[in-house]
Amino acid sequence: MLYAAYLLHLDTAQKAAWLFLILLALAASTFAAYFNYWRLLKITEAPVSTIAAAAQGYVELQGVASTDKLLKTPYHGIPCVWYRAWVYANRREQSYSSKIVDNRLLEYVESDVSFQLNDDTGTCTVDPRGAEIIFAEQRTFFKNEHRYVEAYLPAGKPLYVLGQLDTRHEYFNEDAVNRDVRATLAELKRNPQKLLNQYDHDRNGEIEMSEWELARRDAIAQVQARHAMHAFQGDFTLSKPADGHLFLISAQSPQALLESYRHWAMVHFAMVVVLVLSMLKFS
Repeated sequence: MLYAAYLLHLDTAQKAAWLFLILLALAASTFAAYFNYWRLLKITEAPVSTIAAAAQGYVELQGVASTDKLLKTPYHGIPCVWYRAWVYANRREQSYSSKIVDNRLLEYVESDVSFQLNDDTGTCTVDPRGAEIIFAEQRTFFKNEHRYVEAYLPAGKPLYVLGQLDTRHEYFNEDAVNRDVRATLAELKRNPQKLLNQYDHDRNGEIEMSEWELARRDAIAQVQARHAMHAFQGDFTLSKPADGHLFLISAQSPQALLESYRHWAMVHFAMVVVLVLSMLKFS
């Protein structure tokens, strides 16, 4: 009743302003509800698998992060497999309140080096580029009126990864094949006697265009066979899906993520209902 009486005393301009604010809040809550619900669906729809048994495609894996050569965070030097770091200006007023008067972002860096995910059945490579990363550790320190923030994934800790698994991510990739073909032909050119022995079929001491084309076809066949052998041996790579599916690397368990996304989807959906009812009050 009090709310209704309050609405009756609002003039047209005030009602328009309130309606605009409610519409903004409704749009934000709708987006947030969809954001969390979409992630909830993606986690539940992806098949859970071990690395050795995983089929190519969109999968979720759990394992332990490792790397042949540990990275170090740029400011603290903390060993890790991935990091993200920010530097902010953090100048404060020289007063009792110590209010921050400068909080500009001065620098941002993020590692893009691949690392390994291991479980009891095998190992795959994780390419973190383009991933939404929910990190386990974060450090902040202040020095010379600057604030340094680092988020990172430590080595040797469990990870949950949701993305595109492909044994042919590198192998059979057209750019990779062309690169290796060029390298094979360049190596052949550096050994002219071997080139003549293999491809100078008319024995005139020169490699003609038709003979060079045969060498190129042989190089392509050799590279493709080599890539096929590596793919068959299970050189798994997990990376960002090309079709827009969620690519997630999380130090939280899938169960914790599901509970979080479910909770926030429900909260924002309830907000949508409340805001819609509020809009009806204005009509």
